[in-house]
Amino acid sequence: MKNLLWLMMTSLLLLVGCNSVENNHLQPEDFASYLKRANLKVDNVRPVLPDPFRATKGVAILVDGSEIGVYKYDRNARVQADRIRRLEETGCTYISGIPYPVAVRGSFMILGLDKSPKKKEILEVFNRFE
Repeated sequence: MKNLLWLMMTSLLLLVGCNSVENNHLQPEDFASYLKRANLKVDNVRPVLPDPFRATKGVAILVDGSEIGVYKYDRNARVQADRIRRLEETGCTYISGIPYPVAVRGSFMILGLDKSPKKKEILEVFNRFE
């Protein structure tokens, strides 16, 4: 019985480890470069305050005429790791009490995808962002 329990716990840890995304070394501006390499039209990249989302850094990226917000959370800091984990679980963030859908991958959150005509293409790039 102990061996079975040990095997189950080890398998679970391996599965969790395989699903983790290691992109904490990247910056939000790097995501703009990924978009450009995927031949998406990036018109502008500008810094935005990360404070409203309690992130460490943020940028607004104008992709083919539609703006998205890309925010980084430092997974090496426990508070930041907890925040990004909650965002991943809920799939939304709140602005003035109103929920807004977000996409989360590793240390990054994207806001504003729901209004972008390039949502599918941006998500494809986001899923490779590491």
